[in-house]
Amino acid sequence: MKNYWFIGDIHGEIRLLDSLLENLLRFQPDQIVFIGDYIDRGSHAKEVIDRIMGLEVPVNCLMGNHEMMMLNAMEDPGYGHNPIELWYYNGGEATLQSFGSTSFFSFQSTMDPVYLDFFRNLKMSHVVKLDQQLKVLGTHAGVSPAIPLKDQIGMKDYNALNRYLLTNHIDPGDSFLWVRDAFFNSPSNLWDSYLVVHGHTPNLKLKRFISSNGNKNFLFVGNDICIRKDEKTGKIVSIDIDSGSVISGRLTGLGFFVEEDHNPGSSVRLRSITVSAEDIFPRDLGAI
Repeated sequence: MKNYWFIGDIHGEIRLLDSLLENLLRFQPDQIVFIGDYIDRGSHAKEVIDRIMGLEVPVNCLMGNHEMMMLNAMEDPGYGHNPIELWYYNGGEATLQSFGSTSFFSFQSTMDPVYLDFFRNLKMSHVVKLDQQLKVLGTHAGVSPAIPLKDQIGMKDYNALNRYLLTNHIDPGDSFLWVRDAFFNSPSNLWDSYLVVHGHTPNLKLKRFISSNGNKNFLFVGNDICIRKDEKTGKIVSIDIDSGSVISGRLTGLGFFVEEDHNPGSSVRLRSITVSAEDIFPRDLGAI
């Protein structure tokens, strides 16, 4: 049985990542997609990157808004604000300290090219085709109404994203690395034919948003996962897997298990694993 996993926002929490991988790798995954935000706030960003780069299974690593902020601080693409201050405000100091730097400028000047290449080459999104009918789109924050889906999927890296934003006069906050309310309020036909798996918005925060907006088609699994269904068809259209690692001390992986030689649409089953410092919470979320 083939299985494909998506891992939510890690934010330097290496012990959570190690625990999750220890349990997840037992399934011998065909592919792992990391949804972004490996760095900032938590104390072990470098160790997180080292762990990911050392994995011996196929891996696709996506960019999060925190990696974008770090690169903007280092390269200053010219958005009209101070990118170093923005990164520091959002937890960047913990990252530079994990790399052994005491100041931003020493961090900038001594960054090993191996790590810089890792960050610059992070993907904007990744599609996993599970069967003839079901395609999963991994993206950090969701789908932005400001950017056509075909353009989002077509972007390859950080430089391509920056060129697109500057050329089309789009604020980074409206991109698929930052979007929140506009994505959750958008009709799911904006990403028709894809099931979107994303992070960026911790589920506790999403619960407050949903409560204030009265949306009924968002189904929460504890404070770890939120499954959004189409109001008319009941089909799953997006899944938020950000358990809020630094805030809650929990990290989630979402797995799609595909039984081969079955009828399209009836062969995929969802499982998840959430870990904390003390416990493991495996869940069978049922067939899609």
